[in-house]
Amino acid sequence: MLGVTVLSMAVQGMAQVKETPATVGLMEGGNPRGYVQGANDQGVIFSTSAGSRGSLIPYAQIRGEGLNKLVRLDARPEALAEPRVLFDSGSYAEAAEAFGAVARNYAIILGLPQNFASEALFFQAESLLRVGNYAQLAKVLESPPAATIDSKLGEYYKKSHEYQKLWAFLGKNDVEGLRAALAAYQKPVIGDAKLLPAPNFNDLPAAEVAQLAFLRGKVYEADGEIDNAKDDYYRAFTLANGNKELMAKLAMGAVMLKLNEDPLLKAEDRAAMAEMQSVAYLFSKRFGSDGMPDAIKKFAVRPEVARPVVPEDAEIPADDAPAAEAPAESGEE
Repeated sequence: MLGVTVLSMAVQGMAQVKETPATVGLMEGGNPRGYVQGANDQGVIFSTSAGSRGSLIPYAQIRGEGLNKLVRLDARPEALAEPRVLFDSGSYAEAAEAFGAVARNYAIILGLPQNFASEALFFQAESLLRVGNYAQLAKVLESPPAATIDSKLGEYYKKSHEYQKLWAFLGKNDVEGLRAALAAYQKPVIGDAKLLPAPNFNDLPAAEVAQLAFLRGKVYEADGEIDNAKDDYYRAFTLANGNKELMAKLAMGAVMLKLNEDPLLKAEDRAAMAEMQSVAYLFSKRFGSDGMPDAIKKFAVRPEVARPVVPEDAEIPADDAPAAEAPAESGEE
């Protein structure tokens, strides 16, 4: 019911607010209550009376350093409450709509440091990323208001937003742009590294390398380097397994799609069958098989373990023969 309500509001769209109640902490003059009617890089447009034309209060006159200016917006908790519930419950498509509505409705505060409209844009992008809607993610991040995620939000958002931009390359189908962006995360190919099939990534947290590996797998796949692509997908799954469920699921799905295209699988090659069965079986146990295509679901069985066949008359090498029993001690001197 909650999801339907928020989604309906987002689709219908509320009238964009023209002012929002707030308290401003001044260097001199106390903490006047009133209404924020806009903001820019110089300061806040503020009025102490509803509907009256406001005036610019320069940031230099407001307490706080850098982006942490003391401007408390009363609407923030209520505006973000329902979108956050949707996000925390995993309803990412609905959350994206709801966060987008907040960003549109409170566009007047986008120029304000640490404003919740820019925060809503960040979480709209994150929701689209988690639901796999990379095309819409790219559109959101290319919109002029999205520039405020970088310029108006603090360090907490920087790293995740950096990765959102990488995923947006998929949404634009910009393989060359993605290739160039990933180069900054790879170690230089020198010395023994030249012998590796693919460059190593910089020393980063496992969850970040998992994303980078998956994205590089997409580049390799576009280049027709399927073995390198599968290696990176396997790397992404291994690093994400147990801590980033969506990333692990995505990586395993990509592996299965590539394995399913292998001519050796269609020829029922034993090794190819075993690999596909291993991945599909593990996927079904980890994530369930309901969302798997029928063409892949049929492989979700435990692969047979090949055992060597030893002829009955085969000689056992001396090193493998059982040790002779030690003679019983008689107790005699």
